Amino acid sequence: MKKRLITTALLAALSITTIGAAAAQNPAAGTQATKPDGERHRGHGMRGHGGDRVDALARFDIDKDGRISRAEAQAAQQAMQARRDAHRAERTARGDAPRAEPPAAARGERPQRGPGARSHKGDGFDLVANFDAIDTNRDGYLTRSELRAWHIAKAAERRAEGERRFDAKFRETDLNNDGKLSRVEVAEKMPRLAGRFDWLDDNRDGFLSREELRPARPQR
Repeated sequence: MKKRLITTALLAALSITTIGAAAAQNPAAGTQATKPDGERHRGHGMRGHGGDRVDALARFDIDKDGRISRAEAQAAQQAMQARRDAHRAERTARGDAPRAEPPAAARGERPQRGPGARSHKGDGFDLVANFDAIDTNRDGYLTRSELRAWHIAKAAERRAEGERRFDAKFRETDLNNDGKLSRVEVAEKMPRLAGRFDWLDDNRDGFLSREELRPARPQR
């Protein structure tokens, strides 16, 4: 019964949030249906308002006790899936064509630019699958500090894996092991980059270095 009440409350809260966002973005539309918040993101819509994935999870704390129980996490997952299914069924009923995957830039992802460009799979939280790993004190609840620590740790793991893949691909392409990639090496091992060789060659020395191939990262 408790689980059913949590699911019902979450669905109601999500519906109100969606309607409010639609009215704010287009007052003339009133309560006209719009694309629900978070649907475009991976996992269970964990990327939230303001860009802070961790603090966005506060909306899953249905009983407002400052933490997320396993039942609340499961209810959130079920509600998000139900909402996705409902919108998919609505599009099918209207005869809409399947939605094409948007370009990486439109999804807020960095386009592949060089060897070992990292995958963005797994960027989001899956609170149900990872509940026990996130719940470090084993009290059966997820707190803000536990979620933030998990997010930071997983981000570090992804960066390390990206660097490993980048290094492996660079060494594979560097046929003469001189620490830089010539136009011939790029054409042979990474033909998709051949047409952008001059663009990537910032110092115009006729070679691509590791730094020239690494995607630009924002300063923190």
